[in-house]
Amino acid sequence: MTYEKTDAGRQTLANRQSDLPRPLRTLLLLVDGARSEAELLGMLGGNGLDSQAFTSLLERGLIRAVPTPASAAAAPPSAPAAGADARAPKPTPMSTPAAAPEPKPAPRLTAFAKLGQGLRAALESRADSPREISAGLAEIIKCAAIADPELFAWLERHVDDLRTQQQHAVAHAVQRIQQLRDQIEVEDRQLQRSPSPLEFGMALGHVVESVLGFGRYLHGEAIGLGMLLAADVGQSLGLQSAESAERLRRLLQSAGLPMSPPRAPLDRWLELLPLDGATDAQHMRCVLLRELGAPLNQAVPREQVLRTLERSGALSA
Repeated sequence: MTYEKTDAGRQTLANRQSDLPRPLRTLLLLVDGARSEAELLGMLGGNGLDSQAFTSLLERGLIRAVPTPASAAAAPPSAPAAGADARAPKPTPMSTPAAAPEPKPAPRLTAFAKLGQGLRAALESRADSPREISAGLAEIIKCAAIADPELFAWLERHVDDLRTQQQHAVAHAVQRIQQLRDQIEVEDRQLQRSPSPLEFGMALGHVVESVLGFGRYLHGEAIGLGMLLAADVGQSLGLQSAESAERLRRLLQSAGLPMSPPRAPLDRWLELLPLDGATDAQHMRCVLLRELGAPLNQAVPREQVLRTLERSGALSA
C-alpha cells in the first residue's frame, strides 16, 4: 500500500507546535506517494513503528491511500481451430532472433547512500589513518547533535569502538546517519527551510578551512572546529546550555578532532567571515543549538563571533 499526504498533513508539518508524536511526524515527512508502506517502515527501522502507525495517520486525516491501478486481466488462451489435427506438427515461420534484453541500469544511489558508503569506507578501511577516521566521525557527531540526542549519548559510550573500527559500531552508526540525513532533507524540502540544520558547524568551519589555506585541515576536522566555535557562540548568547555545549566539546575531543582553531590576524578573520547581507551586513548567519537535537537558524552579531575567536585563542597580533 502507498500513501500520500493530505492538505491537513502538510499543514501539520508546517506547524512546529503540533502535538503529533515525533515518530509519527518523521513517518509523515517521509510519505511521498511513491514509497510503499514496507519501504517507509524499513527506512525507519528501530523507531518502533509498524503498520498501526499508518492507521493512526489515516485516522487523523493526515495521509490517504493512493489507489493502485489493477493489472490487466490475462487474455484466455485461444482454442485450436475446429478440425485441426493437434498431433500434426505446425510449420514454424521464419523469424528473426529475439533481441537480447537490454541490461538493467544500475540503481541510482541517493546522496545519503553515497554518504553512507563513504563513511563506512572511511571507518572500515585499514589503510586510513587515525586522523582520517576522526575526520569521518565529525559528520556522525554533527547529525547526532542536531537531530538525535539518543544517538549522541550512544556516541559518547561507543566513540572508541568507532575509532578502532569495531564492525558492530560502524554498522550501527552508518545506518542511523543515513536515516537521519534522509529525514532532515525531507523536512528541509517540506518546510522550505534554509539553511538546513545540516549546516551546523559549516559557516565557521569553512572560515577555519580557508584561513590558512585549504589543505591544512581535513574537511571533517574543519567542521569539528566549526561546531566547537558554534557551541561557544550559542552558549555566550544564552541560547545553548553549558551542559550540552560541554558534552559536545568532550565528544569532539574523544573523537580525536582538533580542539584549537588556527591563529591568524584579526584582519584575516574579518576578510573571511561570511556576513549576512540580508540583515545589516554586521551579522553572520549560523546554525546553532538550543539543546542537543534542537537546532536553530540565528543571525549572530559579528562582534560576538570575534569574541568567540578571541576566547579560543584564534586571534594573533
